[in-house]
This record gives sequence, structure tokens and C-alpha cells, in this order.
Amino acid sequence: MLAEICLGILLLFCVHLIFEDEKPQKRVAVIVEKSGDEKWNSFMNGLKQAAGIANIHLIICNTDEIENADEEKNLIYDQLDNQVDAFIVQAAPGRDTIDMLREIRVQKPMLLVANDALREKEEDHISKYSDLPVITPDYYRMGYTLAQDLLSRNQNNIQGKTVGIISGFKKTDCTDKCMQGVLDVLSDTGCEIQFDMNITQRLKEQQPVDYLIVFDTSALEQVAGMYAQKKESDTKIYGIGNSIKCVYYLDDSVIDGLIAIDGYGMGYHSAIEISKVLKNHLYTINNQTIEYHLLHKEDIFREEVQHFLHTYD
Repeated sequence: MLAEICLGILLLFCVHLIFEDEKPQKRVAVIVEKSGDEKWNSFMNGLKQAAGIANIHLIICNTDEIENADEEKNLIYDQLDNQVDAFIVQAAPGRDTIDMLREIRVQKPMLLVANDALREKEEDHISKYSDLPVITPDYYRMGYTLAQDLLSRNQNNIQGKTVGIISGFKKTDCTDKCMQGVLDVLSDTGCEIQFDMNITQRLKEQQPVDYLIVFDTSALEQVAGMYAQKKESDTKIYGIGNSIKCVYYLDDSVIDGLIAIDGYGMGYHSAIEISKVLKNHLYTINNQTIEYHLLHKEDIFREEVQHFLHTYD
């Protein structure tokens, strides 16, 4: 009788474990612009690694360029209809995005990545940062570092030189902050700054600048591709680029200075943090600042840099 009781208890325990393991995974929708681009490889690697540890199911939405809040809202509502439990989102450009995201956050947990959302007060037109949780690099510091690198690699003397700036992804915190960081460094150097140059055939035809600073991965790839085809060019390129293609252009001496963010860390922490909210709705996600690396051609084959670039594969 005692043996039968013990076997019965053991059977109930095993059944409990079986059904415990069969609990459905929480579903998290990931919405970023041009999700299939190589620039997201590192981020996606981190997301997937953490999702396996946290036991959540990722739904990575297939997207093109997200132009505004309305387009992003449609993508989000498609996933709400799909019964997702939470969102990891790159904020769309535009001043209406923050209100839309706050509206969604009432229904489901949400975390912003890659860039914050801006809101403009009607009375004084001063930008106010979103109160939504965000995991992102320090874009001001990246712009500042890029401009400092340009100066230091040119003996701190660019007086009379021209610096062209290509923003790329516009109307977000990242562009404004990058620009401010660059201007804070270059404002007293005596150089001429040309803002928001176009990435078109005209870039080849325009009066060449001495330096180009590019804030966006896709734009940097396109610009470097144009200059790689030129047999002779004195323009030196500095930029923010999160792809192996940008690293190849750095190795080929087309790009002089490259900043690459820790996309793997951004993805990993995003999945872990959103999983904590799903397990405990009282949990508060703290904003996190992601690291970045300033790279030059001579750095590429250093062991620690190779380890970092491995996350981009």
C-alpha cells in the first residue's frame, strides 16, 4: 500500500511537470524598419539568444521603411490581432509617434530600441523625450566621438575645410543628438559645414567636400559604395554603420573612421527585460545605454574587435 501511494505521488508529480512544460510561450512582436537589412543582424542574434533563455516566442515582423506613426500603428494592430503579449519597437519618425505608442502601451507592455521618440510641445516647440522605456546607444556621444576622431586624425586642424553631413534616418532623437554632438566639437574649428547632403548621383557631381560624416548604416553603405568606385578621391568618410559591409569598406580604406554599436547587447537585453515584465507586471524596465566601438582599419584584426564583429555575422 505504501509503495502504491509513493508511486501515485510520483505519477502526479510527473504529470505536473509535463503540463508545466507545456505552458504556451509568451509572444513578443519585434517591429523595426527594414527588418531584413544586414544592419539588424547583430541585434537579431542577441534577441534570439535571449529569447531561448527567457522562453519567449519572437515574432519578427517583415517590414520595409516605416515612414510615420500611422504606418507603424497599422503594423502594431496587425500583431494585436495576432494575440501577441508584448512589443519591442523602433519608434517611427515624426512627432505623432509618442502618443501612438503610449496608446498601445496601455494595452500591452512595450520597449523601444535603437532610438527614442520625440514629442513637440505646441506652445514652445521644445522637444520632450518619451517616458517609454528605451534601450539605445548614446547618439550624442557617438556624434561627438566621430567628430573628435575626425579632428584627431587630421592634426586638430581643419580650418578652411568643408565637412558634409548626411543624416539618413530623420526626425528621431538619434539624428538630432548625433548632429548636436558633431556641432559641439566642430563649431570653433573654422571649417564649413554643409548639412543634409543628398545621397544621389548628385553627390558625385557636387563640389567635393573634404570630409563626410554619415549617421545611418544604409546611407553609409551607399556613400561608401559610390566613393569606392571613384579612382581618385580626397574625401575622407566617417560614419555610424552597423554592418559587416561597412567593416569591409573600412578595411578597404574607403571609410576612415567607423562607429559600430553593440547591437547584440541591445537585442539580448531587450528580450530579457521584456520577459521580466511578462512574468511580473509590476516590474519596471530601466532605460539602458548600449556601448559602441570606434574602429579604424588597423583595429579590425585585434582579438577583442574580432570577437565583437563576430556578433555581426
